[in-house]
Amino acid sequence: MDKHLYAAMQLPSDLDLRGFSELLVASGVEHRITIQGVEQVIWVGTDIEHDQLVSLFQQWQGQNRSPGVTPNNTAGLDMLWHRLRANATRFPLTISLLLFNLVAFPLGLAASDGEYSEMFQSMMLVAFEIRGDRIYFADLEYTLSSGQYWRLISPMLIHFGWLHITFNLLWIWEIGRRIEFLHGASVFILLTLFSGLMANMGQYWLAGVSLFGGMSGVLFGFIGYCMVWDTFSSARRFGIARPIYIGMLVFLGIGFSGVFDFLGLGKLANGAHLGGVIAGVMMGSLGLLLKLDVNRN
Repeated sequence: MDKHLYAAMQLPSDLDLRGFSELLVASGVEHRITIQGVEQVIWVGTDIEHDQLVSLFQQWQGQNRSPGVTPNNTAGLDMLWHRLRANATRFPLTISLLLFNLVAFPLGLAASDGEYSEMFQSMMLVAFEIRGDRIYFADLEYTLSSGQYWRLISPMLIHFGWLHITFNLLWIWEIGRRIEFLHGASVFILLTLFSGLMANMGQYWLAGVSLFGGMSGVLFGFIGYCMVWDTFSSARRFGIARPIYIGMLVFLGIGFSGVFDFLGLGKLANGAHLGGVIAGVMMGSLGLLLKLDVNRN
């Protein structure tokens, strides 16, 4: 990539930008188009302002030079519906995972107010019952011996507040869809389940029985997986900026320092975070060792 070019626009990778590139050439705009994760990045020189580039893009859309491009006269809701349908086709598993979390969210929200429904109780790692103002937990061996194996995974679907679920699901969408799109459905499903399992067991081993849940362990699994591939593989990158990897690992370390507890920001499921990132690194390393075929797109 020429050093004097800068990333000016990011567009979905399902758009055929050949016509737009031709328009830029005709307009004398030096540019490059690269693929990063699930996005196409348009790089241009400093001789063109961003507003000018956007105007050229809108002009190209209006001319409808490429199949699948939405014309300018399409209403905003129609454009939104178009993108939703496109995303549902390209990232069905990621969207399904988000929907499962949203459906289960009222259970965790009610539990944060002390209302433990039967469904909520059945989704925690171990069985428990309430006597008065105290919670009594069964041990993990008893829970599994009764055949309730789904509990090893189900806590990942429970969130206890709006900030909790918003943070997790935004990042799951941002990173999960890249894994699904570039490495396929099988990898996405296995990585999600294995990260969820390792996250839940990591929290259990580190902190014992408690009421915990959320997708943060799976998120750290995604981070660990992508970090391994982006560091050691020459295959197409996931398009995740290196500072994000560093920031997530720093966040993991700070969690173990106890700073969040000290500041009154609540307890973090540090064991789940650590278990998730270990799972992601393990799966990423295994995929590299097995020379997994990921050149799908």
